[in-house]
Amino acid sequence: MCGRHLLFFLLFLSGALQAQDNVPVNGLRDRTGTVHAFIHATVHPAPDREVQDGTVLVRDGRIVAVGTDVDVPPDAVIHDLKGRHLWPGLVEPVSELGLKGWDRKDRERRPTGPHFWNPAIHAAYDAVSDIDPVEKDLETMRAMGFGTALVHRRDGIARGSGCAVLLAGRSQREDVLLERATTHFSFRKGSSPEPYPGSLTGSIALLRQALYDARWYAQAGKERQRDLDLEALSRLSATPLFFEAHDREDLHRIRDLASEFGMRFAVHASGTEYARADAAAAMGMPLVLPLDLPEAYDVEDPFDALEVSLADLKHWELAPHGPRILVEAGCTIAFTADGLKKPEALWAALRRVVRCGLDTATALAALTTVPAQLMGLEGTVGTLEPGARANLLVTTGHLLDPENTLLENWVDGQPFILKHLPEADLTGVYDLNLRAAILKLNVSGDPAKLKATVTKAGDSTHTKADLELRGPVLTLTFDGTDFGLHGTVRLNGVVHREGAIWDGQGQLPDGEWTAWSAVRQVDERIPATDRRKPGSGERLDSLFAAPPGAVWYPLGAYGAPDVPAPNTLVFRHATVWTNGPDGTLRDADVLVHEGRITAVGRGLDPALFFTGKKRPAVTEIDATGRHLTCGIIDEHSHIAISRGVNEGGQASSAEVRMGDVVDPDDVSIYRDLAGGVTAAQLLHGSANPIGGQSALIKLRWGSPADSLLIDGADGFIKFALGENVKQSNWGNATGRFPQTRMGVEQFYYEAFHRARAYDREWRLWRSLKPKEREATPAPRRDLDLEALAEILNGERFITCHSYVQSEILMLLHVADSMGFQVNTFTHVLEGYKVARELQAHHCN
Repeated sequence: MCGRHLLFFLLFLSGALQAQDNVPVNGLRDRTGTVHAFIHATVHPAPDREVQDGTVLVRDGRIVAVGTDVDVPPDAVIHDLKGRHLWPGLVEPVSELGLKGWDRKDRERRPTGPHFWNPAIHAAYDAVSDIDPVEKDLETMRAMGFGTALVHRRDGIARGSGCAVLLAGRSQREDVLLERATTHFSFRKGSSPEPYPGSLTGSIALLRQALYDARWYAQAGKERQRDLDLEALSRLSATPLFFEAHDREDLHRIRDLASEFGMRFAVHASGTEYARADAAAAMGMPLVLPLDLPEAYDVEDPFDALEVSLADLKHWELAPHGPRILVEAGCTIAFTADGLKKPEALWAALRRVVRCGLDTATALAALTTVPAQLMGLEGTVGTLEPGARANLLVTTGHLLDPENTLLENWVDGQPFILKHLPEADLTGVYDLNLRAAILKLNVSGDPAKLKATVTKAGDSTHTKADLELRGPVLTLTFDGTDFGLHGTVRLNGVVHREGAIWDGQGQLPDGEWTAWSAVRQVDERIPATDRRKPGSGERLDSLFAAPPGAVWYPLGAYGAPDVPAPNTLVFRHATVWTNGPDGTLRDADVLVHEGRITAVGRGLDPALFFTGKKRPAVTEIDATGRHLTCGIIDEHSHIAISRGVNEGGQASSAEVRMGDVVDPDDVSIYRDLAGGVTAAQLLHGSANPIGGQSALIKLRWGSPADSLLIDGADGFIKFALGENVKQSNWGNATGRFPQTRMGVEQFYYEAFHRARAYDREWRLWRSLKPKEREATPAPRRDLDLEALAEILNGERFITCHSYVQSEILMLLHVADSMGFQVNTFTHVLEGYKVARELQAHHCN
């Protein structure tokens, strides 16, 4: 009884909502609300639920009832779907549908109004203000099964808001579900004409600075200036957040950003995240995975084969298994059709990942309920339940059956016919009467995918014909060359008497119009052996055609199935170079436990060093005749850095951190290990006077980027002198200060004076009493000046690229004047000329 009351309430409410339309009508207003009843269907309300012989009741674009005992009102339009399946319309979480593209001229334009200083940050942009889809694009998406899309512009670092739209092709007033549904980010600067940022590390720093500026703006900045982009960034808690990743290593960068600013992102992933599945699951960020799976490489030509890396081959092998690997690790996934070369490839790709182990419910949820949840539209789209939008798919069978056909896509209660099925069974052998000649027409296949051929009586030659039906009307087209008609024969007609008789008019290759007819032969209907029942052929659940290879760490050459673990080892009878007071020890032992040297000596007994019931297993290595030394430390290295060593867009890039962009899969790590290097300082390049913050790493081949960074290491930063920083060899790209050695010196002074004032301002604010601090807005946090203040406070140390003695002395003078020390001059070609000065300043 309660359910029936709820049904009538929803029917009343939907009618009342329709009556509230505020658009004036020139004429009589249509007040005839339409009720549709889809009966006798196999209904799939959710990915893991199925209702046999079910009914779905729709009124004015909303679902009002689902079940087997639904009361169908007398005014309902009945749709008998016996033998058919009813599904929720798919939800696309990545789309630029209807948005204007960017051209070269746009790169030189800047938005008008009070915006952020760097146009890579355009957080105030709203996709809803630009969306204007064309019907052709809407048809393409509807043909794939989509009823809803999240539309956003994939340009810039802070990309603004996306809007959720229905794909009904009506006015934007009707089709926009949420005008500011989501907010979007990436590490790509996009169309911005600014030289900064020019690297991944610069993009990360710019986004961090913008987010800190948004906090400051909300607290105090509004009183000083207006900035639409900072206002938008200060409202991030109001919408779900999406972040587009370039590769799997971006995941930990996005996680670190989320942790720093208290945010939660869904990630538009690259499709390679399975290679770090456990780490991805631990981060807890939902992943939107692409379905554009890699195709097999053409390696017939041996020279072409040389261009295909082992990493590419491993990805080709494992990419279809990626969704299963991620789900088994504990990740939440959604799918996107973005990137598919052909729309019809969607279902083939989805079946492929299911055959590789992903269960069907999870696969379907990834295209319906999960993206709806990520967009904040759970219960509105992606499901068949009372109150949801009437986005419905009518199919001949299970969505993942290779023989399935999408028949209808209803969007918000609006029907779109995708495939017309004949009302009668048209398979059989027909006598085709055409221009006084009798030909044979053979029709076979599934009703949704009929196949036709034309032959001469007594001839074995078959000519393929194209047969299309729209209700009782059909078109038949074939090449008439084999039948004395040189060109294309085009026939149009109507089906009569349950498919037994067809007739109509047609045009012959010479342009002549003629009547034609086809009569099915009584006892020669083609057996429907190839018309497979939906689901009777290829299995819909997980199939492993062949066991996949192991994921390697890293995924490429010299990778291994497991990340090496720090075991307990004892090296016996080695010549040990201690590099300490003990000098060189012969016939000595070294005990290592969990990556640390526990003891060095002769005749070491590991049992003396480990107490307790559970002692570690010890692996002994006979090092007789071998030498054991500490690993080489590379003080100046540019290996293992992703997407740019230099951030040269500004004269000072002290805000950038090389630790943000460590690439643990760089083969240079493996090669350095082969040369005896075990640790390195990853330095920013020498493009500007003040470069970025260094990263000190252990060369742990195969481990995630986080585990390469040395915990508790001192902070270092790269400075540079010479021709690079004044852009002497930059061609025409010389628009940045400084352009002379004199300018370099003055830039250092100005930067450190600003840093000193910045540090003083923060010290003053921190010295306030707690109540005074609560009442006083904090100063604006400046990541560039913050790093320079650390130098002044002895918390960060300089490594300086240098050549000429005059410049070396200049920087020493600046350091003396400002009260800091230069830790290291690197390269230092003329350092021997000023050796005493370097010694006096305790430089390395």
